[in-house]
Order: sequence, then structure tokens, then C-alpha cells
Amino acid sequence: MSEFKRFISRTWKNAKKDIKAEANQQFKIDFEGHQIVVQSTFDCTTLVVDNEVIDEKYRPTKLGKLRLSETVKGQKDGLDVKAKVGGTTTLDCTFYINGKKIIKQKREIQIYAWKHRTKIIPFLIETYEKNGSFENIVLPDDDYYFLEDDERLAPGEYCDRLFSLEEQGYEDTFAKRLVKKVDWLLEKPADKTRNDIYEAVMDDDFPEYAFAFKEQLAQLEVDEDALYKEAKWFMEHAAHRYVVDFALLLLGRTTVKKDLETLRVIGRHEEFTAFVAAAIMGHGAEANEILFDSMKHTKSYGQRAALILLNEPITEEMQQWLLYDIPLTGDLDVVTVAMIAQKSSLATALKADVVSEALFERATAILVPLVVIEELAELYDELPDALLDYVRHAKTHITSYEQVHPLAKMALSFAEYDWEEVFESSTWQPVEKNLVTSGIQSILMSSNWQPKIDKAFAEGRNMAQAIDIARASGYDYIPLVYKKIVNGNFEPYLYEALIVQGDYRQFIAVVDYVEQFELSLLNPVERECIELVIDALASHDGVGKTLMHHALQLDDEMLEWRVLTTFDVWKVSSYLPDFEEDLKKIVKKSPEREHRRFAKRLLKGHD
Repeated sequence: MSEFKRFISRTWKNAKKDIKAEANQQFKIDFEGHQIVVQSTFDCTTLVVDNEVIDEKYRPTKLGKLRLSETVKGQKDGLDVKAKVGGTTTLDCTFYINGKKIIKQKREIQIYAWKHRTKIIPFLIETYEKNGSFENIVLPDDDYYFLEDDERLAPGEYCDRLFSLEEQGYEDTFAKRLVKKVDWLLEKPADKTRNDIYEAVMDDDFPEYAFAFKEQLAQLEVDEDALYKEAKWFMEHAAHRYVVDFALLLLGRTTVKKDLETLRVIGRHEEFTAFVAAAIMGHGAEANEILFDSMKHTKSYGQRAALILLNEPITEEMQQWLLYDIPLTGDLDVVTVAMIAQKSSLATALKADVVSEALFERATAILVPLVVIEELAELYDELPDALLDYVRHAKTHITSYEQVHPLAKMALSFAEYDWEEVFESSTWQPVEKNLVTSGIQSILMSSNWQPKIDKAFAEGRNMAQAIDIARASGYDYIPLVYKKIVNGNFEPYLYEALIVQGDYRQFIAVVDYVEQFELSLLNPVERECIELVIDALASHDGVGKTLMHHALQLDDEMLEWRVLTTFDVWKVSSYLPDFEEDLKKIVKKSPEREHRRFAKRLLKGHD
């Protein structure tokens, strides 16, 4: 479903739900000891006298549901009762008893998005009091934002948009409009203005300009008591998650002191941690303690948001928790890792003459990701100092083959750095680079790791680590890798290792080996190995033609594209006329237009 169709479907579904809820009205009168009730819904109108249904009128068709009026009537215990229900901006019910008009009751029709939906903050508080956590709790507005088959966002996943440096171009404009509406609301409080603001912030583009709104709101002169009242109104009425976010930003512009315990609970839900953090940051040590609480009770996007917005003063307890206890999972992004390093004062901790095994292990887990990606060299200003002390401690702490692998990864990463660029864009200095890299290299060369590497390949365990250690320490691992490949080990990292090393003779031998296989029978991992080989053939003009031909016979779009891009860098004489018929077949039968155009150009001999 296209994004536009999805939007229309979602809007229509929600509109129907709100209209149905608003159409559900009850009118009641007492007459001479009898209770007369008219129940009006979107689908039918029912007349009940003394708890007995006297008449029902259903509107089963779509056209019938659009009727502006409906009459129900009946008799009971000598009463001749009739009721007429109808209206447009109001829903009116006129009662007639024994032919006489008794009374006309009115209900104003107000289609407010929040009116008939579960209010989120009371739901959160009640849920937490009952369960003690928000694990596996679905927010009550889920059906508003998602169609049945939609992929759900992880709680708080919009944080990537909150903290993104990439601008959409409309943030300031939208924020300015919203600030004006808030200013007008404070000047002339009215439900119409509140509802207008509610509808403006309830959709899922609000996070994209939320922080721009926060910055502009901070510059607005406001009556804090009046703003607090409006913030509370939105918190009490919010039935949509982004309205909760908006309410939290309003609250953050006030003192927030009276609501810290409520904010503590809300902040423990990943969906709202970022906005609780944004609301309370800068409100002193007590607010910072709630941010710390949010970090300890969340795991993913919420934890990251709380960490980003955690400001000074950071207590020793917070530093110690960040240093030793915050989970360092494999999917943790490096920006978060850098903040953990910074806010835990890792560099200061490593300056000690001696560090514990626990601290050294945590330092390894933090520093390796920060070294692996060169572009992040400027992300953590204290990285050079931290690494200098880390290498000093490594000389005494690294005693086993398993412990040396992180150093090998660092060494391989440093070897790929454009150091001139790093020196210009970060705090790194040439002398620090030399001390760190030479210190790592001395540890790598101080012991004979060769027997351990040979053992890893012999046992078929931890071979990827063995390859890293071998490369970093200068040991020739290619014969071991080649032997594993031709003995039937289809592991992508083995093929990558052979390709990276650039041993032409061994690579050609591997190409000859894989050309024996029936490609259609390979499993996904084996196929990934073949793809790596085909990609590498771009650097070996005219090599692997049998493999290329087999790949094109599969009518597989991905393999087909890989072969075409390889031909594009080969000499024309290396693939023509050998592959002329294959290329013509692609031109005629490939379902991909880009593939057909590409093959047609290759038939002409490149550009």
C-alpha cells in the first residue's frame, strides 16, 4: 500500500470510530412513574420503556446511516410513546406521550479526537501501579497510528528523528506556528484553541519539529501559572502519544516540581523517555536523578535519550553505573557508546596506576567500537588519552589469546585510518597516534600467537577472531583459509579474508573451486560466499567466466546485477562475444528496466 493510500485508510478508519462514538447518545425522562430511554447509535435507534425494548430502527446500509432523523414509537401500560431523534450540529430528541410533546433534549455534537479515547497518562500510571513495569504493554492509541498489517515502530524509535542533524526544511516554520497558537491560548484560553492545537500535534510528524518548538517556546515570555494549567489540560486529555510529548514540553517550560513523581513513571516507558528528559533537563539535581532513573528502567531508545540529555551535575553513583552497569549490547550505536565514555569519566578512571579486571573489560567494550569507525574519531574528545592509558594497562591485563582479539581489531582499524584527516578533525595528535599504535603492536608481537591461530583453524572454532589476530600480527593465514574453503567451509568471513589479502594465485584457485557447484542448490550463506567472489572478479579482468555464466542462468535479479556491474569494469573483449547471448536475453526478458538498459549498453561496448 502506498503511503498516501495508507494515510487515507488510516484517516477514514479513525474518523468512523470517532463519529460512531459521538453518535452514541442516550436521552432519558421520567413520566408518571415510568422511565423512558432513547438510545441512539450510529447503527440504530432504540426506545426503552421501564427496561423493556419497545421499538428499534436499524440503519444497515451506508445511505441509511446518513439519515438526519429517526422516529421510534410504541405502547406500554397505556402509554403511547414516540421519540424523534435527529440533527446536524446538535443531536436532538423530542419526546411525545399520548400525542403531546413533553420535552426536547439536546446534545451538542463535538468530534474531538481525544473525547472517546483512553487517556494515556492515567493509563500509564494505572498500568505501572498494577504491573511494576511497562514490558510488553501496548499503548491504547496503537489502533489510531497503525493499520492492521502495518509494521509497528519500536517504543521511542522516533528518537532518531529528534536527535538527527538532518533537517527536513520545515521545522522552524512549523515550530513558529505552534508557538503562536500556544501564545494565543495563554492570552485567550478556549477549548476551540486547545482542540486546534491538539489536532496540530497529534500526528506523527510532531517529533520532527518538537525540539525546534521547545527552543522557540523557551524564548517566549509566558505566565508560568497559566502555562502550567494548559500543560496539565493536555496531559489529562491526551489520548495520542504525540500530544503527551507536546504536553511534556509545555510542562518543562514551567517549574515541573509538582509533577516529578508522575514524570518518573512516564519516563520509564521508552515511548516517552525522550520527552520526559527534554522536559526536566536543566531543572536541577532532582530532575537529573529522574533521568538517571529513566536510564535504569529502559533498555533501548529511551535509555539512549535519557543518556543524551543527562546533564551536569552527574553524581559519582551515576558515573559508576555508566562505567560498570549500563548494558553494552552488540546493537548499541557508537554515538551512545561515546556518551557512555564521556559521562562515565572513563578516561579519568583509566589514569589510575592500577585498574581492576572489571574496569579493563568495560574499557575494552567501550573503546573498541569507538576505534573501529574512523569517521567517529572526533566523537569522543578524550579518546587519545583514554587509549594511551588503556594500552598501558593492556600490557599487564592481556594474558590470553582471547583477550588479544580486541587489540587486533583496533590495530586493523588504525591501519585503515586517513590520519591526516583525523588530525584535522579531532583532538588526535601525531605523537599520541604513534604511542598508541606502537604500544598495541608491541603487545601483538610480544607473544607467539601462531600456535593458537593454527589450533583455531584445526578445531574450526573462532576462526574469524584468528584471522584478525593473524592479520594484525603479520602471520600468513591465507593457506589456512584456502584449506578451509576447498574443504567445503562456506563461511563469508573466510572468503572475505582471502579477497582482502589479495593473494591472486589462491583466489583463482578458489574461483576454480566454486565453479564446480550448482548455484541453484546453494543455501543463503553459501550464496553469500558466491556473491563475494563475483564482486571480487571486478578486479580480475576476464577471470571466472564459467561462474558468471552459471550465475546468469538462474534468472536471479541480484546475481544478474552483480555480473553486469562486473562486466562494466572489465575490458569489452573480456566479456564479448562470450556473453553476447546472455546479455541479449537480459535485454529481452529481464523484468527490471534498469537491468535491460544496462545490458543493452554493455552490448554496445560501454559508453
